[in-house]
Amino acid sequence: MEQKINFSCKIYVDNDEIYSGDLSEIPEQFRSRIIWDISEWADSLGKRGVNELLYSHLVWYDERGVICQSCSATIEDLDTSQCNECGGEIKEGYLYERNPKIDKIMTCIGMISKIQVLN
Repeated sequence: MEQKINFSCKIYVDNDEIYSGDLSEIPEQFRSRIIWDISEWADSLGKRGVNELLYSHLVWYDERGVICQSCSATIEDLDTSQCNECGGEIKEGYLYERNPKIDKIMTCIGMISKIQVLN
């Protein structure tokens, strides 16, 4: 049974809020670790530390590979033009679904000044 984590935060560049939410946009396999680290460290880190913490937890977001357009399977054999799973067309692309809220955080990496944990 999945445990519901009660968490919410705001991320700022200077006084401008660039994110507010519970990080539900992040896939489950990465979410609990980033929530734990933000909860434990965000208040005590300076600007550089906050940016390093976020980037180190979001580096997966920019991973690229060869994927099937139909079933999203990752293709290991680069000598093929069709998916081994479903026969669909393959192409190079991001391994994880794009999300405007994560895009905003990644665009601002390096400028983020603080993370406020709300609970």
